Amino acid sequence: MAKTALSLSQLNRLIKAAITDTLPDLYWVVAEIAEIKLNQRGHCYLELVEKEGDITIAQIKAAIWAYEYRSISSKFQKATNEPLSRGMKVLFLTAVTFHEVYGLSLNIKNIDPTYTIGEMARKRKEVIERLTKEGLIEQNRSRELPLVPQRIAVISSPTAAGYGDFFNHLDGNPYGYRFVHVLFPALMQGNEAEASIIRALAQIKKKRASFDLAVIIRGGGSTIDLSCFDSYTLSAAVACFPLPVISGIGHEKDDTVVDIVAHTRMKTPTAVAEFIISGVRAFEEIVLGLEARVANHVEEFLKDEKHRLVSLAQRLSLVPFRLRSVHMNRLLSLQKDIQGHVRQIFSAGKNRLDNMQQAVRHLDPEHVLRRGYSITRHAGKVVKDASSLRNGMMIESTLHKGIVASMVRPGKEAKDHGKKQGTDLLPGLE
Repeated sequence: MAKTALSLSQLNRLIKAAITDTLPDLYWVVAEIAEIKLNQRGHCYLELVEKEGDITIAQIKAAIWAYEYRSISSKFQKATNEPLSRGMKVLFLTAVTFHEVYGLSLNIKNIDPTYTIGEMARKRKEVIERLTKEGLIEQNRSRELPLVPQRIAVISSPTAAGYGDFFNHLDGNPYGYRFVHVLFPALMQGNEAEASIIRALAQIKKKRASFDLAVIIRGGGSTIDLSCFDSYTLSAAVACFPLPVISGIGHEKDDTVVDIVAHTRMKTPTAVAEFIISGVRAFEEIVLGLEARVANHVEEFLKDEKHRLVSLAQRLSLVPFRLRSVHMNRLLSLQKDIQGHVRQIFSAGKNRLDNMQQAVRHLDPEHVLRRGYSITRHAGKVVKDASSLRNGMMIESTLHKGIVASMVRPGKEAKDHGKKQGTDLLPGLE
């Protein structure tokens, strides 16, 4: 039996005709963007996938021609404040096409941006429910804030405007407080942001003894732009972090999941800085309040003791003179003891300073010279031993007032001694 063979192009034409006849309409399809590219002519090429967990169960190529892409991408970005990008789940209107050379593909005609935003909200709800079920929502919030938060670990992009606002406001605080803030750089948007922030948290965790708390800050963004902060993995890492985490992601409308599990959520990086400053200010106010209370108690104590002494003195005035004299002496002694104790407390610092000043004054060379001593130098060096001098040397003696220049000559005793020893090297000053 003879076999009739088709050429490949004939077969592809049959496939094209079958697809055109079978799938002639436009279809709304849901898929995830696995890859997206824009060529020089403005055509957009995509790789679309469907997944169950981490397993891809369907995959197909798609295209948006340049004329339609301008309208579609503009509409999508206006609605979401974010361009079409890898990892997004989208609802699109498409035609099924088959090309004899390029094969099967989808020709996308429209994309519904509300689905993408709604899909993100659905995932966010699932993450919150899971964290609640696992008891992680309140875990970081249960961490106790430090009494004086001054050592701050910062997770942010070094180029983010929010980071600059944060440390400028922190370092420029009106109270003159000093803070140590160390940046742990991380990506704050895009597909790599989640893993980048988790790595930064791990680095801080290794050095947690060096910090009082951690902050995650950035300069705002759209709903899709902040999608990484709704992931379960990142939110769980923040919830379980051993230090209190303060978030200042900059999203005004809704809290991200990271905001929900963080110890404290502030709207902006500047608000985070103000929160930290207020913590230190609150501690200072406590100290000032305690200082005032101590002063008041001391004052009241002294008043009470004075009144008590006056009362006792009045009562003693009714006692015979001799007995009154004995008690009065005891009361006066007690009063002196109390007054001396109070003076001792308030003057201890002054006494220490006076002692130190007196010790320094005694060591002052001018003070020594004033007592009749002098300092002798030869060639600018202090003379400590007369045997180092030789006949004819010029020396200078510094007195309390003025300087005397002298020449070394052998004195009478030195001459006699030199004659006995057969030498004139022993110096003396005439």
